[in-house]
Amino acid sequence: MNIRRRAAVAAVAALALAACLVPAAPAHTAGPCTFYVSPSGSDGNAGTSTDRPWATLEKARDHIRQHRLNKEMRADLAVCLRGGRYTRTATFNLNETDSGSNGFKVAYQAYPGETPVIDGGKAVTGWKQVTDRPYLVADVPESAGYADYFRQLYVGDRRAQQAMGKGIVGNGFFDEASIPNPPANPERPTRSYDGVQFPAGSVPAYTNVRDIRLLHIAIGFKIDYFPVVDISTSGADKRVRLAQPHFQARLNRDDGFSLDYDDTFYVLNAFEELDSPGEWYLNRATNKVYYYPRTGEDVNQAGAYVPVVETLVNVAGSSPSAKASAIAFDGITFEHGNWLLPRDRFIGGSQAEAQYADDPFKDPNQDGYGGEVPGQIKLTNSRGITFTNNTVRKMGSGGLQLLTGAEDVTVTGNLFHNLTAAGLIVGRWMDVHVSGAQRTKNVRISNNVVTDTGDDFFPATGISLMNTYNVAVTHNLVYDTAYSGFHQRKAEETSLLDGVDGIGRTTFSHNEVHNATSKVSWGVHDSGAVYSFGSWPGSAISHNYVHHGTSTANFYSDNQSHQTRWDYNVGLGGRFDFSPRYRRPLSVYASHNYTDFTDNWLNGAVFDSDGPPHVVTDGAWPAEARTIMNQAGLEPAYAGLRWRVPRVNLADYSTVSQRSAWDSGLGKLWDGVAESGEASSNTNESWVQFDLGADYDRFAFTIQQDSCCTWMATDWKVQRWSASQNGWIDIFPYQAISTTAPVVYRPPADVATTGIRLYVRNSNQNGKVGVQEFSATGVRK
Repeated sequence: MNIRRRAAVAAVAALALAACLVPAAPAHTAGPCTFYVSPSGSDGNAGTSTDRPWATLEKARDHIRQHRLNKEMRADLAVCLRGGRYTRTATFNLNETDSGSNGFKVAYQAYPGETPVIDGGKAVTGWKQVTDRPYLVADVPESAGYADYFRQLYVGDRRAQQAMGKGIVGNGFFDEASIPNPPANPERPTRSYDGVQFPAGSVPAYTNVRDIRLLHIAIGFKIDYFPVVDISTSGADKRVRLAQPHFQARLNRDDGFSLDYDDTFYVLNAFEELDSPGEWYLNRATNKVYYYPRTGEDVNQAGAYVPVVETLVNVAGSSPSAKASAIAFDGITFEHGNWLLPRDRFIGGSQAEAQYADDPFKDPNQDGYGGEVPGQIKLTNSRGITFTNNTVRKMGSGGLQLLTGAEDVTVTGNLFHNLTAAGLIVGRWMDVHVSGAQRTKNVRISNNVVTDTGDDFFPATGISLMNTYNVAVTHNLVYDTAYSGFHQRKAEETSLLDGVDGIGRTTFSHNEVHNATSKVSWGVHDSGAVYSFGSWPGSAISHNYVHHGTSTANFYSDNQSHQTRWDYNVGLGGRFDFSPRYRRPLSVYASHNYTDFTDNWLNGAVFDSDGPPHVVTDGAWPAEARTIMNQAGLEPAYAGLRWRVPRVNLADYSTVSQRSAWDSGLGKLWDGVAESGEASSNTNESWVQFDLGADYDRFAFTIQQDSCCTWMATDWKVQRWSASQNGWIDIFPYQAISTTAPVVYRPPADVATTGIRLYVRNSNQNGKVGVQEFSATGVRK
């Protein structure tokens, strides 16, 4: 290494180290209660004792404001929320007048030992069986407090699947001369269309067309959700007209590389596609919601909710010079937030949580980007906010969002799960050239669990950064994300390379990431479990452990990456991808990385004396790699967080331990969506083993097939591991599968085990076997 290069390496290393050493703001520690709020309280009470609590957060906030109790503070002021459900009909707003003072915080926290739930949704009741049909129906009128639009129905802990059709392929675009279109890209003026044309036989005679959405997936990461305007017949074809102006904006993006008519499309929220257990459908014209229960499911007992309120909490100072500050949230559960934008326009089409602008034609580069998926707890023009020990779940968009001017924020010990988009969205797409006080900066995100994102928004990540400065993401557990686990992207590729108040100095270290890009069975694959795009000078990605990923790469340094380090990382089952695109000279540095993947792409990095990633074979990880694995993820004080995530299927990628030969689509076995197709194997009999990690009993096993092919499984059985017999024992012997409906088996007596095996076979003896869905439920002993 020459002297100039060695100096450059040292300079970048120093910047990265400095980013790691910036002290984190102390996490909030719940203190004694000052005021009390309860769902059974009254705003006419004094609010100063457990037997006379207030009923609303607004009353507590306004009392503190009116009596100026947060001025010249000498101790933290704690509003304690008693356990129970606080049903919201509007956003809870805080501003600079609600700030703490003198180094003390105004805290909204759970009463010790209790769980308050801030609920932005509404229960759906009064379900009735539809005559001669397998599904139920309930009324959801606005007059009863329901929203006029929602994309989610939650039944128990499950997010139900919108009624969905099989994948269809178009045979052309079409343009109706009588309908004026938005401007086409000047470089491709004839690429101006109104929608996609399909063979008539692939598009049923749908009713209530305006509630339908068309899902499009292409090139591994471009995912679009288009509102449908009309469906008409033209000769032997059906023409599906899509909402403008965003359909044309997507067409303008390229010459068909990421949007062409012969890509795969899926129809969503069509009544005629309500044909599988676990699916639901909303008819906005009649204010009715339909649900097809799973086998043995009692929707009234499980409880059904839909989201109503968009943005549950909004903390916003009035300007960058008047910030809301020193406010804490601790021990609270937030759920059922809504997202109304998809009611009227297209979403997706970009990458991760970035969105197209409302007016995408102002961008001279035909890019069109100009926003992001919203979070349900928002911080804008804020300083010194702490968010600790909370649960954010069942949201119709993202979780916690740090917007323009949010700084000195601490996010520790939280659980984010069952979300449409990322658990944490930090920064804004358009905040490239903002001033220092407007920059989203100095953020500490540590010891959180982020999981189960993107079931109804496939670009969803786990933690997403856009145009931020000095953000430390450490010791988190991130898994089951539709797209990347960790994602940072700078909006402009070449500007703001340097400057203390610019963009960069991200620390991503000691995190565990697995099953990122979980939607690979739908064709989502071009991503990285840990991903960086653009110029993030002074950033360090180190001591992370990525495993069981399904994306293009475990660690991915993409276009225009600049002045970053990737050190002491371990990737199991995926490549290191250091892209060389567009940045010269190279200024991405790496050392002490390990992988068991041989096809790594390394042209975009400079490797220190340790050399390129060490390729390990036969599981012979050296001591340094094992230390990285063992120290990644949640620290011991937060280890219990991982067990607080509800398990709705014990048989999934996280419990798979051994298997016979299956193809790469094994994940289709447990994705819960029949439309994704079949997991298959080129043998007549195959098996897969699930190690449950604890003793379970009271099992129920469900398998589902379709009639697509002669190679579908004709028989199935489940075995359990018997420690006393040191072997696998049949819970039930092979049984025939003679229906396309779900088949459920419940053992006649309690059978306890720590491991199960599913066996499937095809009696047609044609050298192949396939199965659509398998699930196992049980109770942990």
